[in-house]
Amino acid sequence: MAAPAKVSEIQKLKQGFPQQAGVCLAVIAAIHILPKSHDPRDTFRLLFTVAYFGAALALLYLINKPRAVYMKRIYELQYAEGGPALEQTWRMYLAALNRCCSIVSYLLLAFVGANAVSILSKWMSAFSVLDPVATLAWWGSLAGIVLFPKWGKGYLSDVLQKRRMLQESVETSDFQPRNIATLEAEQDVPKGPPVELAGDRAFIAGGFKWSWDDFFKNCVIFGMSGTGKTVCVLNALLDGLMLSTHRSQKPPCAGLVLDPKGDFKKKIGTVCRKYGRERDIVIINPASQSETIRWNPLDSQDDELEIASRFAAALESVNGQGGDKDKFWIDSAKKFIRHAITLLRITNATGEPPTFAQIGGLAGSLKTVYNTCYWIADDDPRGDQCLAYFADEWADLANETRTTIQAFITNMIDPFLMAPYDTVFAGRSTMTVAEMIDDGKILYVYMPIAEKEAMSKVICTFVKMEYYREVLKRPDKDRPSFFLCDEFQVYFTAMPGKGDSDFFERSRQSKHANIIATQNYPALMKAAGDKDSVVNNLLGNCGVKIFLRNTDDKTNDYASKIFGQKLVAMASSNVSAGAGKNAGSAGASASRQYDQKVRPEEFIGLAVPSDREVHNYAETIVHLASRSAVSKEKLRWRMHTLQD
Repeated sequence: MAAPAKVSEIQKLKQGFPQQAGVCLAVIAAIHILPKSHDPRDTFRLLFTVAYFGAALALLYLINKPRAVYMKRIYELQYAEGGPALEQTWRMYLAALNRCCSIVSYLLLAFVGANAVSILSKWMSAFSVLDPVATLAWWGSLAGIVLFPKWGKGYLSDVLQKRRMLQESVETSDFQPRNIATLEAEQDVPKGPPVELAGDRAFIAGGFKWSWDDFFKNCVIFGMSGTGKTVCVLNALLDGLMLSTHRSQKPPCAGLVLDPKGDFKKKIGTVCRKYGRERDIVIINPASQSETIRWNPLDSQDDELEIASRFAAALESVNGQGGDKDKFWIDSAKKFIRHAITLLRITNATGEPPTFAQIGGLAGSLKTVYNTCYWIADDDPRGDQCLAYFADEWADLANETRTTIQAFITNMIDPFLMAPYDTVFAGRSTMTVAEMIDDGKILYVYMPIAEKEAMSKVICTFVKMEYYREVLKRPDKDRPSFFLCDEFQVYFTAMPGKGDSDFFERSRQSKHANIIATQNYPALMKAAGDKDSVVNNLLGNCGVKIFLRNTDDKTNDYASKIFGQKLVAMASSNVSAGAGKNAGSAGASASRQYDQKVRPEEFIGLAVPSDREVHNYAETIVHLASRSAVSKEKLRWRMHTLQD
């Protein structure tokens, strides 16, 4: 597979063989046209003669190797997406053409050189000693040129056959080679700012017009580390979403940003200040009491089962989502938490939500359970089921079973009992997720996994799932919202019925966009416990798939597969040489077959941003299935650092 052309390569190609050959032809034509003295001894006539033969010899040299190099690169670019079958065909054609051109150019070199020696010997006697050799070369080359159509018939026939075979291969394939103008346009980096407004809830990024409707059908971005996944693509999309709703007559967007690396903290501030939305930033950051809001995951209007399901998802996130060995314990913990929340909602003071400390206390002591149940009012209908669970099921569990369930619960809750989590995630919430969505807030959770990986997974899972729930509770809302997450595999939830793929299936009706980025396909598989059905379901719900450079075979194979196949022609040929009546022959045949529209190796060669090289962009191949017709777009995204 040919390497991608850089921005300047097309210009360099134009300045190479075509320009040099043009100069030689111009010199030859000018010498023919310019008036010359009839005196054979005239100095200027000598200079013209030397220049004439020099240009002719240079032109014949260019026709050989420089022309071959030029044509090879041009065909590589024109047929870059044609696949191996077409690549083999055009390489066979060029090989035949090069053989033929090489023979002809050497014959012409000998002919022109012999003429040059013969003519220059009239000015310089030193050339006279070469006259016998020049005469022999002249007659020999002339004979070769005159007889070439006969003795070189096999070579000529081979070129014509290969050329015809290439044309037929293109005509019978679902592929059209690109011309130089198209190549040059494709290699250009979009001018202007990295992000531009393009209408109501629409923007241009990567030189392409995007709309919120594209992202309502979800977007996934694949790219290995250092390919510009964040600095080129995610930054531009975040800026574009904010820009396109800032200038709209409709309400500005709400959003949730999760970032396991902590890179987006300054960016969120920058982009919100840029559009006058500083007051819309809401941050959960336990490390900064002055910056963070207080947010209690248990302070929610959702029912106990819904909140308990979030606990279960958080437990799976921390303990791994692949094994069935923990399923019983997680389901048992979920059941306990459900009834514990019910008990605390009944017995707590009015307006006081349950806390992690209270649930931990109930899980750790039967006595605490009995003491709390004592305060259930006799006429409260919610208490019967709650009492039945604790008295008839929880208390009767074998000690070993109950201890294991307690361990699952307390291991997750224990960090919430220590500073600063005991204050940030307890009591009444400063603002609920529902209020954030309704008021158009941008919620950012700053909990880098490098500092507290387990807590980061737990909190972000809680936040994400409540955000999902509140979005789905608002079908046909007017205010658009988005979820943006870098290194999504860290927070990937695969729990049946509560997983990310379940939400992605239904969020479009709520005018909600999901934009997630990950390094490769195996990263998602690992997070999902090697359940390919879960990963494929998630990706199947993403109408926009953006692929940057990747060296992972499984990712590239997946990317290549979704673009489908095209019809190509597999060519074969044979050529024989001879003399006399059997002066050579050539034959060709072609069989049609299917090949990938985008070969896996094409993703390896995509350009990446680099401070050491000229280009400051990332190349992407986009599978756009969010519109009426599925299309492939090859885009270049400029670096967009989102700095003040």
